[in-house]
Amino acid sequence: MTKASEKTNTQAEKKPRLSLVSMADLCDEGTAPDWLVERVLVRDQPMVIGGPHKALKTSLALDLAVSLATGTKFLNTFAVPKACKVAVFSGESGRQTINETLRRICRSKDEEPEDCDVLCGFQLPRFGSAADRTELRHLIRAKGVEVVIVDPLSLCLGDDRPAANPYEVGPVLARFADTCQRAGATPVFVHHANKTSSSKRIAIALGDLAYSGIAEFARQWLLVGRTAEYEPGSGVHDLSLSIGGSAGHSSRWSVRIDEGREVGKRRWSLRVRPDEAVGVKVVPPSPKSGSLAGTSEL
Repeated sequence: MTKASEKTNTQAEKKPRLSLVSMADLCDEGTAPDWLVERVLVRDQPMVIGGPHKALKTSLALDLAVSLATGTKFLNTFAVPKACKVAVFSGESGRQTINETLRRICRSKDEEPEDCDVLCGFQLPRFGSAADRTELRHLIRAKGVEVVIVDPLSLCLGDDRPAANPYEVGPVLARFADTCQRAGATPVFVHHANKTSSSKRIAIALGDLAYSGIAEFARQWLLVGRTAEYEPGSGVHDLSLSIGGSAGHSSRWSVRIDEGREVGKRRWSLRVRPDEAVGVKVVPPSPKSGSLAGTSEL
C-alpha cells in the first residue's frame, strides 16, 4: 500500500460516513415542519412540481419563486413565513419568456421586478456530473440561495441514465438533492407526466409522472392537471392542483389563471378555491385581509 492510499484510508477512518442518533437526542430535535410555504413546501425536503404538457408547470414554479423571494403568498393563498433567495435554472422556456413571466407575476403582487431576489440560470446542471454538483454547491453558498428550482428535470438526467430504471434514476436524484441540501438549499424539480396521463381532466397522481423512481424520490409534491380544455385565444386556464408531502400536508384546489388575450399586455390574475370534493378546510378571514385565505382573486 502506498503512502497516498494510507493517508486516504486514515482520513476515511477519521470521518465515518455512518452514524447513530439516540432516541433522546432525536426527540430533542422536535417534529414541527419548517415551512418555506405554509401547507405547501417544507425546508430540506425535495419537491416535484408535476403535470401534463402545457399545464403551466413553469409558470406555477415561477410564482413559487417570486413568492419566496418577496415573502408574499404563493398563488395569493399560501403564506410565506420569511422571504428567501431563490435560484431558477430553466432549460426550455428561454430567457425572454422567463423574464416576461416573472415580470407579470411581480406586478400582480405589487412588487418591483428589479427588487425581486430571484436568480436565473439558463444552463441546466447535469445531475450525474460531479463537477456540476461542485459548481452548484459553490454557487448556492456564495449567493446565499435557500431554494433551487430546476426546470425541467428530464433534461438534467443525461443520456446515459435509463429513464425506465429506478435504480439508475434514484441515486442520481439523491446525489443532486444532497448537494443542494448540504449547501443549505431545498431542491424543487419541475417534471412532466407520462403520455397516458396527459389527457386526464383532473390533477394527476404521483404514479402518473414520467420515468421510474421519481414518485419514490419526491418527499413533497405539487401536481397540476387541467379541468377543462384550453380555449385558444382566451388566456384562461382552469386547473386542478393537488398538494401533498411526507410532512402530512394534503389538499386539493381549483385554480383559474387568466393571462389575458393581448400580446404585450398579458397579466397574471388568479382565482384559487378549495376543491369541495375533497373537503379542504378554509381558514376564516383575518381582521387585516378581510378575505378568505383559501380564495384569491386579482
